[in-house]
Amino acid sequence: MLRPSGKIEVMLHTACVRAGAFAIAHGIIDRFPLAKPFLAKPVMQSLAKNSPLRIQKQLIKDIYKQHGLKPANWESSAIIAVAESSAGQLVDFRQLERKLKNSLGDRLAGWLLKAAPLAQWAPDMVAVVARTWAIGRYADSVGRIRKLGSDMLPAPMAKNLKLPANLLWHWTEEAFELALPVLGKIHAAGSRIRRG
Repeated sequence: MLRPSGKIEVMLHTACVRAGAFAIAHGIIDRFPLAKPFLAKPVMQSLAKNSPLRIQKQLIKDIYKQHGLKPANWESSAIIAVAESSAGQLVDFRQLERKLKNSLGDRLAGWLLKAAPLAQWAPDMVAVVARTWAIGRYADSVGRIRKLGSDMLPAPMAKNLKLPANLLWHWTEEAFELALPVLGKIHAAGSRIRRG
């Protein structure tokens, strides 16, 4: 059985990868609105239910639950605002492009890069992964302090809210892999639109 800290690590990993994958899917779908009617209803329902912000808010609730607490709405908003201001990450477009080609293959990656250049959507996706990490880390800190009886939000320590670079790239790659089925369906829908 996992210790509470181990459960929180699993929650952080899962939420970061899911938020990144749905950020990719939402970013690409937003750039191809004509593809929406060609996507299966379950795909559209999943996208509607899984915005990165919803995933992040659920992460806060799940982490607080580990501490035997329930966050107030203002607390969730404050945690998100503080964490977002502390979670800046740099994006290496060449490395992302290589990973994208390795994951999707040259043909699908070439189409995607032509239709939606990395500069348009990759920074947002990487930022979502980094922000989700920071939100989870800060929520854990606040939960620990609240459990001790304090009602004040602690000042974040920026170094603790920054996702280590190796984890950022690894989890970004996992997010790409999780988003692959949706990206393939968008590509197929785009092909049908061009033919029709």
